[in-house]
Amino acid sequence: MKLRYGIGVIMMCLLTGCSGIVNIISHVKDSDKMAYNYIFGDSVVVNEYIEKVVKALNTNDRELLASLFPEHARSKIDNFDEKIDRIIKENKMCPGTIIRYKLNENNNYQSSADRGKVQRVVYANTTIEFAKPVDGEAQKTCYKIAMEIIPVDDFNKNNVGIATFAIGYGDFNTNDIDKEKDGYDIYAFGH
Repeated sequence: MKLRYGIGVIMMCLLTGCSGIVNIISHVKDSDKMAYNYIFGDSVVVNEYIEKVVKALNTNDRELLASLFPEHARSKIDNFDEKIDRIIKENKMCPGTIIRYKLNENNNYQSSADRGKVQRVVYANTTIEFAKPVDGEAQKTCYKIAMEIIPVDDFNKNNVGIATFAIGYGDFNTNDIDKEKDGYDIYAFGH
């Protein structure tokens, strides 16, 4: 009798445990889909901005590059026009054809909400690679770019676009970016 009772308890535990495991697995599976949707949506936004930055650099289009920053960011970034001009000038000094750009690791997002309003910030790191220069030309092999993009801001409609933009040859120190800590800055080639 005790043996049957023990086997019954073990079988109930196994059956209950199995259904619990199935529920946990299905919940994890669904949460992965939700996370995937966020990552996919963010990557679409990031790719659109990267393509526009690449187009601006390929054509040395100052106006296109400046238009990626929202009106609110332009008013907060010290010497905005001079920093955009510096990026275009540095890009012109070393001619080269962009052959590939890729999204690096360490991309992320942050979302906040209050009273039904949402602000979303997407962090993106990319590398833009150039064709090898012709003999006698200055060498420009790649740019590293880091951006904070605000794709949604229900609190301030004039705040959708690039908030922080850093560009340089190779890696740069992110401590030099946004020293005012107001969320807006351009860091271009060491300045």
